[in-house]
Amino acid sequence: LPILRSKTLVVTDQATLAVQSGNVGKHYHAKSDEIQYIVEGTGTAWLGDRQVEIKPGMLLVIPKGTAHAGTVATSGRFKAIAIKVPPQANGDTVFLN
Repeated sequence: LPILRSKTLVVTDQATLAVQSGNVGKHYHAKSDEIQYIVEGTGTAWLGDRQVEIKPGMLLVIPKGTAHAGTVATSGRFKAIAIKVPPQANGDTVFLN
């Protein structure tokens, strides 16, 4: 799988906030919604059943159960602020082919 580095910054009972850098294989979270604010990097990402162009300044809202992944970075590594509501439980990442 591609490499993703994640540093958790805030943990509350309602949400977590982390800075993520790199790329991750296509996956979904069964119990957490995810909001990503793209800080760096341009390219394409999976969001549901389609690929979308992403660039700094974009806000992605990813409902639980929606497949998503960075796929092709065309300018630098992807870097995003990721908020998960409720906090993502251990084992709540399901990787897809």
